[in-house]
Amino acid sequence: MGEETGVEAGPQTTSSALPFRMVDITLAKPLPNHLPMADSINTVRKELVFQWKLLTSEWNRAHYVTIGFGFLALVLGSVSSELWNGGDAKIAGVDGVMAISGFQFFQMLVSIICWIWFAYQALVLFPIMRVHAISLLIMWNGLIGAQIFFHQNNPNFPIGFSLADMMSGTLVLLVVFFFLFFFWKAVVETRDLHVEINHLHEDVRVMEEALAEHSLRGWTTALGAWILLVMVSAWAGLHHVASFGESNLVYLILHLMTGLPAVPLLLFVLWYPQRMLGNQTSVRTRAAVDASLEMANEGLIIRPSGAACPECGAASNLGLNNSGELVYPCLAEGCSTPTVIGTNCLTCSEPMPNRIACPSCGVNAPALDYMPDQEAW
Repeated sequence: MGEETGVEAGPQTTSSALPFRMVDITLAKPLPNHLPMADSINTVRKELVFQWKLLTSEWNRAHYVTIGFGFLALVLGSVSSELWNGGDAKIAGVDGVMAISGFQFFQMLVSIICWIWFAYQALVLFPIMRVHAISLLIMWNGLIGAQIFFHQNNPNFPIGFSLADMMSGTLVLLVVFFFLFFFWKAVVETRDLHVEINHLHEDVRVMEEALAEHSLRGWTTALGAWILLVMVSAWAGLHHVASFGESNLVYLILHLMTGLPAVPLLLFVLWYPQRMLGNQTSVRTRAAVDASLEMANEGLIIRPSGAACPECGAASNLGLNNSGELVYPCLAEGCSTPTVIGTNCLTCSEPMPNRIACPSCGVNAPALDYMPDQEAW
């Protein structure tokens, strides 16, 4: 996990900043090798132990306060006398909202404010995961919406379900799982690109060790657990509401018991990729990276500029694009994407400085000084 940073935004640090390495983690009671899938299970357990120790050593007050607001938002939105007595099914829309008692309306308002604050804090804590934080919250609501459709004509769902009544809910589920798959794919492929660029080595074994150090099996297990918890919580909550008038507090308890752990697990799912990849990374699928490069380089012409070192006169790879901007191959090891001086590489996000070091004599000079006089103006 080289070049990682902590949760807070800041410059990237080297892997030595880690208090410990995944390879140093040992299980107290590993599963015996003769058991089925013992090696895979032990690997996941080892990664989860590593991630838990790293989390407990690096999460600060801001993370735990955010979790507290998430807990408060979920509880205030779930525990209400309006749900206990079932309300009036004949009143809907604005009239239904106005029929809520003053205290319950205030409780609902506080719950919404807590959710907004929770989402805002997630965006602040995990800057490179902002888009994904919003999408995961939307997916959470999408799973709840699917259960609404499932329970619309069948309050006892899944008992006595009818395929004809499941079309809308199934469609919502398919859309949600489609976006969840692409979220997972974006993290995995960004990890692969990170290892290829930042841990490039001529020895294949070293590359394999770096890839193992960046393994996402444990994180994938946590993501799957989060999805399962949200699905069960959504089903239990809707089942509790759909079967009002009955003694069904067990569904409300199940809703809270599965919904509350989903709150910190969501933060973990957002935190770990950022901790691994650093704050300068853009978490995207490889296809999205290729598409952005193609769009950025569409019609791009890198023409020779006759650039040379101002000290020793050695030829330089500095060129000009069709907009007249200075372009130089990315300085990151394993990446040579043409990058405009003073911007970040579109492939690996490595910053391109305004000064370039001559590979021949080592002088470090402003990029403009490499240009001949007729090209400088």
